[in-house]
Amino acid sequence: MSHFEERMDNDLQAIRAGLWQLGEDVEAALRNAKKVLILRDAELAYATVLADGPINRDSRECDRLCHTFIARHLPGAGPLRELASTSRVNVALERVGDYAVTICREALQLKVPLPEALANRIDLLFDESIAILAESRKSFRDGNAEAAIALMQMAKRVEGGMDSLYETLYAQDERMDGATMMAIFVVFSLLKRVADQAKNICDQTVYAVKGIAKMPKTYRILFLDQAASGVAQLATAIARKNYPQSGYFMASTAGASEDISSELQQFLEQTGLPDEDLKTEQLEVIEYDLGEYTVVVSLNGKVEDYLDKIPFHTSALNWNVTAGDDRSQQYRLLRDEIQQLMTLLAGSEAG
Repeated sequence: MSHFEERMDNDLQAIRAGLWQLGEDVEAALRNAKKVLILRDAELAYATVLADGPINRDSRECDRLCHTFIARHLPGAGPLRELASTSRVNVALERVGDYAVTICREALQLKVPLPEALANRIDLLFDESIAILAESRKSFRDGNAEAAIALMQMAKRVEGGMDSLYETLYAQDERMDGATMMAIFVVFSLLKRVADQAKNICDQTVYAVKGIAKMPKTYRILFLDQAASGVAQLATAIARKNYPQSGYFMASTAGASEDISSELQQFLEQTGLPDEDLKTEQLEVIEYDLGEYTVVVSLNGKVEDYLDKIPFHTSALNWNVTAGDDRSQQYRLLRDEIQQLMTLLAGSEAG
C-alpha cells in the first residue's frame, strides 16, 4: 500500500469510527428518553437534552471530514458513494438525536404517570425502534445491502403497529388531560420518525454498496367488489399488466372466494391481459393484514360498505364501476382510473 493509499484509508477509517460513535450516542439518548418517559426522571431528561450539544458538534465534524476527504483525495466511484451516503446517514442520526430531546421535553410536561397498558406499549415500541435503528447502522457499517433491504420491511411493520397504539390511546381518552394526550401523540409520531430514519439509513446502505439511489417503492392496492361481477379481477389484471414493478394488486369480494369466470377469461385473452392468480380472496381472509395496503378501492358502492374500519395508514377510494356495463367499457374506465392512481402514487416511476 502506497503512502497516499494508506493516508486515504486512515482518513476513511476515522470517518467510519466517528459515524459509528455518533450512532452509539444517539441510541443512548433514545434509551434515556424512554426511561424519562416511563419513569418520569426529570434529572435524566435535562441531562439528555444538554448532551445533545456534543452530538450536534460531532455531527458537524463528521460533515466537515466528509467534505475534506473528497477535496483532498478525489475518491473514485465506490468511496465517493460511501462518503455521500455517510453524509446523509450523519444527518439522519443527528435528527434522531433531536427526536430524543423532544421526547424528553414532552415527558417533562406530564403531570401523572402513564396508564400501565399504554406505558407497556410505548416501552415495546421504543425497543423495536431502537433495535431497527441499531441494525440499520450495522448494515451500513458492514456494507450489507441484503440485510438493509430486509430491515426496510421490519421498519414498515413497526409503523403499521402504531395503528393499535392509537386505539389504546383513544381508550384512555377520558382518563388523561389534553396536555398528556398531546404529549403522547408527539412521542408516537417521533418514534415513527425513528423507524423512517432507519429506513433512510438502509437506503443509503444500498446506494453505497450497489449504486442504486433508492429502492423503488411497491404500493399495495386492494380492489373490493360484490360477488360474481368480475370487475375486481379485471382491475387487478389491468394493474398487474401495466404496473408490475410499482404495485402489488389483489381482488376481494364480500362473499366467498371466486375463481375467474370463463367469460372474463376470454376477454382477458382477447386484450392480452394476464389471467394468472386472479381468484378473489374472501374479505374476511385478508382483513388481518389490511393495514399493509396503501389504498383500498371500492368498485361497487363505498369502501365503508365492505369494511367496518379503514386502517390508519390506508387510504380509501370509491370508483363505482357499473357491473352491468360491457367489459370493454369497464376496461377503459378502470385503465384510466388505475393510471391516475399509480401516477399519483409513484410519479414517473409508475410504469
